[in-house]
Amino acid sequence: MRYPGFDPAVRIAGRQGGAITYRQAMAAGLTRGQLRQLVHSGQWSHPVRGVFVVPLGPTELPGSVNDVPRPGDRRRAEHSEIREKESAGLVRNDVARRRRKRHGAITAGPGHAASVVGGENTTPILPVFFSPFSARVRAALIGRPRAVVCGITAARLHGFPLEVPESSAEPVHLLLPARQTRAQPRGIRLHFSDLDVDQRVELGGIPLTSPERTLADLVLAAQSREVAVAHLDAALHRGLVPSLAGARAAAEGRRGFRQTTDWWSLADGRAETPLETRLRLLLADNGLAPVELQWPVMDGTGQIITRLDLAWPAQRLDVEADTFSATSPPAMIYQDRHRGNILAALRWTVLRFSVADVTWHPERVVSAVTRVLAARAAERAEASRAVAEASAAGTAAVAERLWAS
Repeated sequence: MRYPGFDPAVRIAGRQGGAITYRQAMAAGLTRGQLRQLVHSGQWSHPVRGVFVVPLGPTELPGSVNDVPRPGDRRRAEHSEIREKESAGLVRNDVARRRRKRHGAITAGPGHAASVVGGENTTPILPVFFSPFSARVRAALIGRPRAVVCGITAARLHGFPLEVPESSAEPVHLLLPARQTRAQPRGIRLHFSDLDVDQRVELGGIPLTSPERTLADLVLAAQSREVAVAHLDAALHRGLVPSLAGARAAAEGRRGFRQTTDWWSLADGRAETPLETRLRLLLADNGLAPVELQWPVMDGTGQIITRLDLAWPAQRLDVEADTFSATSPPAMIYQDRHRGNILAALRWTVLRFSVADVTWHPERVVSAVTRVLAARAAERAEASRAVAEASAAGTAAVAERLWAS
């Protein structure tokens, strides 16, 4: 659907990371009915009040050839930027007129691209990354100059691996100073707390909590110890934080920290998936803590042929977190079977457990590992007795020969 004001509106959204306000869209030439039709048809989305998210094509993405300034663009860019900000209600008309008169610099608010007007560079300061999710975040920030993205929203922007996939129904979590209004807008979840300067960073023009503060928020909001430790493991494994000291400091003194006191020491950055973390905690709780994580198994030449999730090398027991599903690629399943055959040839016992095993039948997991370890202990005891008996028999035979001589 291509209305007369559609292309100008898309260009405005392209400079703002995919977000456009209702006033900007109307100023571009779109009508209220056309905006309603764009949303109902699924072309645009309306995640928060007064702001729309526009999907951008390759030529409309930030950094495309359309963003390269051309001769004569400087003055047009200046006046266009001022008009867009006026229509969005981001600057007062009298302020806008004074800025237009003296050709001063225009500073865009949160979620907006800024242009250096009146200088050499008139190219918009474009976001480092663009996605429908980041566009929705920018839309939530418009009109909230003191807001900082936090919680699960900040975690997704930082790249924290989360078990719950991102959904358009998930609200954007924003942090505001404690003295701000408590009203909760549609599509947004507001939190209220004062944020230290070192706990705030910026990615692609989006202000958000630092990785350490974000990790602290995830741990304090976790529904269980297993979920909290999985967040800690993942942050360490992916190098999102250098250590847990900063995150723990960001959590200390806040509501819910007391119950997490013992959780921080349970983190292990070698865990590659949340299921590995849950398996490790389950076995440790039952006195079966694995000896090694991501244990390398080598061939006769000393080359690593595979790594084991949870390993007891002396007992040759491998416990694997089975994350395969019906949609897993056949090549991965074939490779895993080949890996199992190699371990079997090396006399390793491989136990595989899925999310369903850990969630619904944890006693079966504990029982299976206990039986294998007990069997291996019995085998070692029997082998020790056999060696002792053979040694004793050999000593007696030597004594008889010496007596005969």
